[in-house]
Amino acid sequence: MIIIRALILFVCACVLSNGVYANPSSYKRPSAEIAELIQEHSVPKALVNAKGNWMALLAPLDADSTSKPIAQQSLLQSILGVQINPETGLRPEAERYAGVSFKHIDTGALIKANNIPEGHIIQPTWSANGRYLAFILETQAGGYLWVYDIKQRQVKSLSNFPLNGFTTAKPFEWLADSSGLIANIRVNHRSHIVNRSAVQSSENGPLVVDSTAQIDPTDAFDAPQQAQFTQLALGQLYKVPLKGREVPIGQPAYFSSFKASPDSTNLLVAMMDIQNLSQMTEEDFDKQHYSVWQIWGMRGAPLYEVYRPQITVSEQERLARPFTDSTVKRVFQWRADKGATLIWAQSDLDSDRESLYSISAPFRRNPRHYADIEGRLSEIIWGDNQLGLMVIDAGNNEKDYYAFSPLTPDRAQVKLNLFEGLSKGESRELVMTKNDIGASVIKVAGGRYIFITGTQKQGETDIPYLARFDARGNLMTPIWESKPPYFEQVVAVLSDDGMQFVTRKESKDNPTNYFSRNLTFDIVEQLTKYPHPYPSMQGIRKEEMRFSAGAGNVIKGDFYLPKSFDPSLGRVPVVVWLNETNEQNNEQVISSPYLFPHLDAVSGVPFVHEGYAVLNIKNMPMLSAQNQGEQFDQQLRASAKAIVDTLVSQGIADKEKIAIGGHGFAATSVLKLLTQTDYFVTGIARSGNYNLTLSPFVFGDGEQSLWVEPSKYLANSPLFSAQNIRSSVLLIHGYQDREEGSYPVQSERMFSALNDLGKTAKLVLLPNSGHVYQDEKDLLHMLYEQQQWLKLHFATLPEIEPSSSAPEHLHFELEAEVEESDLPSPWG
Repeated sequence: MIIIRALILFVCACVLSNGVYANPSSYKRPSAEIAELIQEHSVPKALVNAKGNWMALLAPLDADSTSKPIAQQSLLQSILGVQINPETGLRPEAERYAGVSFKHIDTGALIKANNIPEGHIIQPTWSANGRYLAFILETQAGGYLWVYDIKQRQVKSLSNFPLNGFTTAKPFEWLADSSGLIANIRVNHRSHIVNRSAVQSSENGPLVVDSTAQIDPTDAFDAPQQAQFTQLALGQLYKVPLKGREVPIGQPAYFSSFKASPDSTNLLVAMMDIQNLSQMTEEDFDKQHYSVWQIWGMRGAPLYEVYRPQITVSEQERLARPFTDSTVKRVFQWRADKGATLIWAQSDLDSDRESLYSISAPFRRNPRHYADIEGRLSEIIWGDNQLGLMVIDAGNNEKDYYAFSPLTPDRAQVKLNLFEGLSKGESRELVMTKNDIGASVIKVAGGRYIFITGTQKQGETDIPYLARFDARGNLMTPIWESKPPYFEQVVAVLSDDGMQFVTRKESKDNPTNYFSRNLTFDIVEQLTKYPHPYPSMQGIRKEEMRFSAGAGNVIKGDFYLPKSFDPSLGRVPVVVWLNETNEQNNEQVISSPYLFPHLDAVSGVPFVHEGYAVLNIKNMPMLSAQNQGEQFDQQLRASAKAIVDTLVSQGIADKEKIAIGGHGFAATSVLKLLTQTDYFVTGIARSGNYNLTLSPFVFGDGEQSLWVEPSKYLANSPLFSAQNIRSSVLLIHGYQDREEGSYPVQSERMFSALNDLGKTAKLVLLPNSGHVYQDEKDLLHMLYEQQQWLKLHFATLPEIEPSSSAPEHLHFELEAEVEESDLPSPWG
């Protein structure tokens, strides 16, 4: 009987496969409930202005299905440790947004900014007066400076020149008086871009690719990179007023920093001296070792040279000097409580102490001593004229915070326990605001109280809170904290006393929305009303499950039960889905049972609508350079056994109807489990790496590469144990996948092996998808294939009488054994 049932599965798989691939262009759709999950739930990010009356709601890119990617990952280049898109001149790490709308916090009025041209919104920043939102609009041609006027309901471009985001992560900043902005404009726009159409001018011509051996190409800052650096880094500063034309400031230079004074009359600039460019390292670039610091007027006239590092002084100039100046100056900042006063830290090379010096406009007198400090200054966070914070580098990535009076900085510097006593996973953040002259400062009340937002641990649950810290008493006092069954975070503090603020609130059953809280009058108002993104998921039960896998390993997962589940009706099929992200390696993951579930189409969750229970595993061990070999396989088997045994013993799972699936390296784990266990009736493996010899550096380079340790790569490759697979396998892969080691050939070769070994398998290639599936048609077809595959294995099969008279075309015989060959078999 078992043989007959297996034969039926094999025939059905063959028929299903032939039906689909007979017409490659025919896309299929899953059920409506499953298709609903391709619309990813993304709540706009809220950015409240300094006045506390308007809130910009920034829509993430994935919330806008019409948004197109500006640049592919393959176009990015790395120069001195900085990732840059040479076509747009911008760095990729800044968050991109698809659109923006504005919400008035008091009246609830909503403004939709529909007149912004097509492109990505980057680095949105409010002006100090709260009227304007400036942002970069990234297009194929570059990044351009735009501004939205909330009063006039108008958006306009401020410059026709593309911005230079290479040497400075943010290529613009507001003037504190809100009259305009300072921007770094690209000088060599498009001069470095290769004309790809000219390279491949003939469709029938040969494609020739060269490889030039280098001793250490990853660390080499060679002549071609130096030439590209000079082209990308050269910029021209402009003053861009909101009314009138932009005005150039000085001459083009290689700016590593620029900052306008709080009175908007002067400019602190750092310019890289590139005469020794070939000697520059990533650390030199990051820490501005080659930067010359000057104060300019707003027309670019140099008023005062603050610091010129010895490394930039030519040998001829050194010889002309009677002595060598060993003074080092660092941490250049405008005083936020003064119009145009610059502060910096100064010390000898070998000194453990630093002194702070200042100079004020018109910068004609000698610098004045400001204060002495123990240790090395990291930054000064200005407040009001009674309270500021000195941040001292304590080593080991630790910081010490000292309260001081900006008027009498030498009198008392009190160490604060602002960030001490934090447990792992806890966080605190200072609440910032704008002062009367428009500079960014910490929010201070009564000359002594500052405000802190953060999360604290109660057991394993993160609890957001708002607190007031007394800088004189060195004491933290709670103001408010999130209460069950909600997870609620403070987004912005509106009032001077910290009693009115905006929060972002969610629960297990309610999607994220924004609220306004007034603790003085105990008033809570809902600012946004985003609907439930997955109506069909309402009523589906979810709980966190934990499985002890031995040796102290605990596997965690979200368990979803279908609406139809009734223990009295018996067991249900279960889909175990492995997720590639390992939460053990991510300390920033929020842990709370009150979060609204983040669901998507690429996990196993959609199939709860089919009447199956779904276990979404969060922290299954994944193959890596540190986690591989027999020890990793034992962890994997122990984890799978703990999961299956628990689900079966609790009366939930039918032991004969448990499937497993995963994507990427999770798919690799799926295939490894199928080669080593018989726990699962079938497996779904998407875009995995099954033959590690196609990823020769996956365990590291040098001594860890394929050519040095080939046995390690073979032993960890499921392909070379394919003969041990007894379950059926559905393989899915994006045909445009260019992820290192995850090319479509991985699934093609795995399918070929299973087919040649007489295993039940199916291969689906999605024509418009890469490693991450984003094309809507491909996503829907992927869900359809998975839905049909699971039905094939979970549906009740008809009882068939044993018969020896099977149709001729269903008969198959194994090939006769041949004489042993000296060549090793690829299947073991």
